[in-house]
Amino acid sequence: MTVPSESSPQREPQQRRSRDRQGAMADAAGRLLIEEGFEAITHRRVADAASVPQGSASYYFPSRAALVAASVRAAEGLRAASAETFSRSLEPGRRSSPEAAELVIRTLFAPRVDDRVVATRLDPMLTALRDPALRPLMAEHRPRLLGSVRRTLEASGYATVTDVDLVAHLVDASLLTAAATGEEQVIRRAAAVLARYLDAVG
Repeated sequence: MTVPSESSPQREPQQRRSRDRQGAMADAAGRLLIEEGFEAITHRRVADAASVPQGSASYYFPSRAALVAASVRAAEGLRAASAETFSRSLEPGRRSSPEAAELVIRTLFAPRVDDRVVATRLDPMLTALRDPALRPLMAEHRPRLLGSVRRTLEASGYATVTDVDLVAHLVDASLLTAAATGEEQVIRRAAAVLARYLDAVG
């Protein structure tokens, strides 16, 4: 009896199913991270979200650290892809600085953002940046995100604002400050700060 080799045709469908299942769980983990934060990243929650048996989550991601890493990579990939889609969808035209600033915030925190953005999105991102194992995963998609910010600024009439990395840092700081002063209108408060910068340099 011949045992199929690792690369035999008989094993290809099984390997493809394994890759698909692992990818589905990573995608589900990424969406959970975006929607609910790190507390949602458990084997049970990810398995439920991916509609796979819980044992599969533990098999493909033996530790929570591995599951968290997969969730961060997937979340940042989704964020970058959504930012590109959002920025490319904008109709060109000169916008007011507060309007442009809010679009920049919505670009950076695509696919969706609301006034809970600091608790649900920014705090988990900062937590990941503080972890040496997760920091490189956060950096993977940074160029794509900054490219999307540049497109949003250009589409809004602020092509002269060239330091998009500084803009992204200013967004984070403005959101943190706005959230510290209250739960209401966090995005609008942060956009007002960024608008002052756009007025000064744009």
